[in-house]
Amino acid sequence: MAQSCYSQSLDSLPIKELNNEFLKGISARERLQYLKNTVKLDSLQLSLYKDSVVPNLQLQVKDSKKEIIRLNTVIDDKNYFIKLYRYTCIALTFLTIGLIF
Repeated sequence: MAQSCYSQSLDSLPIKELNNEFLKGISARERLQYLKNTVKLDSLQLSLYKDSVVPNLQLQVKDSKKEIIRLNTVIDDKNYFIKLYRYTCIALTFLTIGLIF
């Protein structure tokens, strides 16, 4: 009987190690499934995000171009008003000087 007990203690050590390795494998498989699901969900979310962001950006670019054109028109109008005001001031200055002399 002593030999069988001795034999069982020697055999139980590799079984514990094998059980630990099996447990590591099982947890690795569980993590693998979790990571695969995470990758699927992330790729789906990115594709949905891309589908919604790209058209929105294109619309914003179009709106920005229209706004830039409108603001350029406003600037041109203001520049024209400033030039007209300068010429009027210069003309009035010369007229005033002419009336003084």
